Amino acid sequence: MDEVDISSLSISRRDSSRGNAAKTTDSAVDKLYPFLSDANTISYIRQSNVIFLMRGPPGCGKSTVVERLQNLYQDIVVCSADHYFLTADGEYRWDRGKLSEAHQTCQQKAQTAAESGRNIVVDNTNIRRWEMSEYYNIAQRNGYIVIVVTPCTPWLLQPGELSARTAHGLTLQMCKDKVEDFQETHPYYWAWFLTRHDSETMLDLTRKFFGECVNRIPDCAQQLRTCFHLAGVFLLLIRGSFNYGCIIC
Repeated sequence: MDEVDISSLSISRRDSSRGNAAKTTDSAVDKLYPFLSDANTISYIRQSNVIFLMRGPPGCGKSTVVERLQNLYQDIVVCSADHYFLTADGEYRWDRGKLSEAHQTCQQKAQTAAESGRNIVVDNTNIRRWEMSEYYNIAQRNGYIVIVVTPCTPWLLQPGELSARTAHGLTLQMCKDKVEDFQETHPYYWAWFLTRHDSETMLDLTRKFFGECVNRIPDCAQQLRTCFHLAGVFLLLIRGSFNYGCIIC
């Protein structure tokens, strides 16, 4: 990857007259993320069901990435608890007493989008790991792949800079608290996922292959059960009852 100067990448207070400088900034942002710049990755995501989970304190650059995702994947659904606090005229009025209801509304929007097969971006801080758990559940129930996105900005965990950049007027102490609470997260495993269409094709071929083996070789089914101790999974495969959204390679 080419070196990119990211010291000024933020659109939280960007005005409408963006011009050439803004286009240059957009290009620099895109280079930091394969899902915004790599043709194969973009093609894969467009053929798949994906939930992007944004992470990071307010002011760290999440909105920049979300805007670029909306520009590239134009049918993507943005789910944010902040939307709950927007008035009809677009004014932001945060109310701590309604925070739980705001997140429930956000989760329901994500669930509805998943049921319709739309790609999703969850634009919340997700400071602690448990705050992402319901979106992982939504992904599992609906056969989605989760991509966790932490902005590649140098001020990600710098409270002073975050306080200056956030659009919600958080104090320095509030930003310090967010940074202190931020929990690192790592994937359980690294893998490449086939698209839903390719997964269905592979599973169909596998069912036919094992079906032929079972029909033509009398001892095949029993030998497979004995070797793999996966009688339930084996029978599901033969009966065509798999409900997985993708195959992991």
